[in-house]
Amino acid sequence: MTDRRYLPFLDVTRIFAVLGVVAIHVVGESVEDGTAPLAQDVLRAALMAAVPVFVMMSGALNLAPNALRDGSTEFLRRRARRVLPALAIWSVFYMVVIRGMVLNEDISTDMSLELIVMGKPYVHLYFLIAIAGLYIMTPVLQAFLERDEGRRAWIVGGVASAWMVLAMAPGQLVKAGILVTSPVQESAMTWPLLLTGYYVLGRAMIVRPVPRPVAWAGLALAPFFVLLMAWVFPRSTMEQTGGAPSAWALVLAPDYPSLPVLLYSVLLMAGLSSLLRDWQVGDRARRWLRPLGEATFGIFLVHYAVLVLLRRLLPALDGPSTHSALAAWTLTVVISTLIATIGRKVPGVRLVL
Repeated sequence: MTDRRYLPFLDVTRIFAVLGVVAIHVVGESVEDGTAPLAQDVLRAALMAAVPVFVMMSGALNLAPNALRDGSTEFLRRRARRVLPALAIWSVFYMVVIRGMVLNEDISTDMSLELIVMGKPYVHLYFLIAIAGLYIMTPVLQAFLERDEGRRAWIVGGVASAWMVLAMAPGQLVKAGILVTSPVQESAMTWPLLLTGYYVLGRAMIVRPVPRPVAWAGLALAPFFVLLMAWVFPRSTMEQTGGAPSAWALVLAPDYPSLPVLLYSVLLMAGLSSLLRDWQVGDRARRWLRPLGEATFGIFLVHYAVLVLLRRLLPALDGPSTHSALAAWTLTVVISTLIATIGRKVPGVRLVL
């Protein structure tokens, strides 16, 4: 089975996705404490699909039969070489340098262990842990999907996504005081399971794309979910409600395992996959598009350190205004891209970028 045809829309999509991840982290704190303008609330809601899109693209590529052409052992060895050094080095860097030295947080042995167990050496590094777990499951998932890939991928992805939403909703009710115990918590051991639905749906969208009329209808509905999330989020935080938020607001609050983010992300990615799957580019565009797409991994890893250091050196970038956020985003993207693209050309350094 051969499916090695280059799909440029995947590179374009992950480039925009990493730009969105940087923007979320630039405006995130202001949005959460209620000091951000309304435009930033809407922007944050629109960008909530960035991480799910990353996961779906990873599934689209890694669940392909061609990805396991050399066997499961070789597949896992290649992926481990790509993820594990980066996870180890960047976890230590963010905990020791950024948390401990730059932000002056108390990073004791107990705290470090808890951060690792919870899958949060730093805010964004849970993604590496989740992807590592999904890689481990890939040979089993791909073997099951192989016989009737399109149909099974949609079914498995849909069921796994529904489980994610249902498993995480009770945890939100704990915050509202309705329940006492959460059945599932986000941690290093659960992130891969929670994101399995996104991962498999990414493959489904490539193998059996939705009809074009459905794709256009899904994209037309996407703004509705953006406005819904922008409206719900202020009503789901204690900082903005001044007390315990309503249960419905907590359950619908925009987070990667929540129903609004799931529907929005799937509609967006399914629409793009259907409409752009057959789009091709020339050799010249491919020569710069592929390296830039590959650099998104390094940009993702390094951008938070760049953002934190920029705001320490230039306090004006830490303001809630749109101008401050735009300046912080632009500088973070440019510096992170330079570090990632140059670092990938340096032996040794490229192992963690």
